[in-house]
Amino acid sequence: MKKLISLVLVLILAVALVACGKKEDEPTPTPAEDTIKICFVCTSLGDNSFQDSCATGLYQARDDFGVTVDIRQVGDDHVPSIREAAQKGYDIVVFGYDSNSQKLVDDEAKEYPNTTFFMYDMGDTSYVAPDNVLAVLYCANESDFVCGAISALMSTTKVTSWVGGMEYTSLYDFLVGWVNGVKYADENATTAYSWIAGESPWSDPAKAKELTKSLYNNYKADIAHGVAGQSGDGVIEAIYELREAGVAGAWAIGVDSDQYAVFMNNEKEDKAEVILTSSLKKVAQPVYDLIKTLKEGGTPKLGLQIYGIAQGAAGAADNDYFKKVASPEALAICDKITADVLAGKLKVQSAYGMSLEELNALFEATTINYDTQGIHVI
Repeated sequence: MKKLISLVLVLILAVALVACGKKEDEPTPTPAEDTIKICFVCTSLGDNSFQDSCATGLYQARDDFGVTVDIRQVGDDHVPSIREAAQKGYDIVVFGYDSNSQKLVDDEAKEYPNTTFFMYDMGDTSYVAPDNVLAVLYCANESDFVCGAISALMSTTKVTSWVGGMEYTSLYDFLVGWVNGVKYADENATTAYSWIAGESPWSDPAKAKELTKSLYNNYKADIAHGVAGQSGDGVIEAIYELREAGVAGAWAIGVDSDQYAVFMNNEKEDKAEVILTSSLKKVAQPVYDLIKTLKEGGTPKLGLQIYGIAQGAAGAADNDYFKKVASPEALAICDKITADVLAGKLKVQSAYGMSLEELNALFEATTINYDTQGIHVI
């Protein structure tokens, strides 16, 4: 009888172990009820840029802290999905800033006091956020200052190029950092820049590719930086084709995510190898910090927050490939700028707070094709 009972117990245990075994393709088990639940409302993933950067950071928080992460890809009209996520009781709702999302949180955040709204890419340094809103402005000027300096030292022609989506203050902030970084590293180096604009500035890689090649053909800009979401893939494609055509010194500079790593992970090694480094904007760093603070029993800082090099959310991607292919001078200036910013010895100029006249004066003095581009809105 005892043997029979023992056999039954062994069988029960074996069944339980099989039932509990998790295969790689099985979904992650549902966390406990007290787990922090996050909903990321985005246009779509796959931009290899800031939306993917946000998703990567949220997945890291999931792995590190055991939180639940749901991602909803809803296209351009994301306001209804933000509201719905709050209504469903998510603890944190993550989404990108625009005038519509700002109006939503300004008008309705108080109706969901148990939800924290994380609005990234805030574009107003004077914004006063509701009590349960974390609005983050990233120091893209610092990231592009570092990458502009690196590019000035790596360029064989001493002309770099910069291709942006549309004329917004947040995009000017990148460009202000870039042109100042180029001049900081080499007063004789310069920048040629252009805007994609049109109906699809963030998803028109063909136009970005055309502009990048045009800037090379007209000004010999051999290092190109795209700041235009998924359109930036066209900048990388253009540099790849220039390399194929024999322009050995051509390099691309990625944006937001470490795009060398992204392309390698997507098995696009040939394209990855033309990406020198990337101007980082770690979109999810603020919400990662918020979750860490909550898990440790602290009180997170909400309201308008500024995230740059000092907060670990900006800079140049210093992966092993960059360390392998960059010149000693480029590596050294990257370290120096970062150290000087952290020590308070260097303050990088920002587009926020600059007038249209000041922006035009800066770009007229630091770029090679200002006469055909200019700055028209702010």
